[in-house]
Amino acid sequence: MSNYSCDYVRRHYGVPAEIRRRVIANGEPGVIMADRGHYIGVILDSDLEKRIRNYHPTWEMQYGEMAETLPLKEWLVLPFNHDWDDLSWSRNAREDLVRVWAATRGQAKYKAWELLQDYCHSIKAMLHFKVRRA
Repeated sequence: MSNYSCDYVRRHYGVPAEIRRRVIANGEPGVIMADRGHYIGVILDSDLEKRIRNYHPTWEMQYGEMAETLPLKEWLVLPFNHDWDDLSWSRNAREDLVRVWAATRGQAKYKAWELLQDYCHSIKAMLHFKVRRA
């Protein structure tokens, strides 16, 4: 997820959009999980696959309270043969660290690979990624 703040949507559309806020999107309850520029990324409670879908911030949207629990977990993914200890002294390791939202460790690796695929020779690089909860 690019930006966690939804700042543009709040300023431009005058709505209280932010990551972790409960919403009713087109009549279905869900949680905002992504800032998508002019849109907000929502996971509907009824979606068993927990996919983030784009919704317009003012079209059929009702904003609620902040969610106590989230449908996805935040993960840190360390690619490119780094180790967690490298973060304390290696600038490259800190710059390569990727933060993603996913339901499982495997999904977190895949989402990080999607973000980094221009730098990976193949999808097999994902097998060497290290993952932990944020």
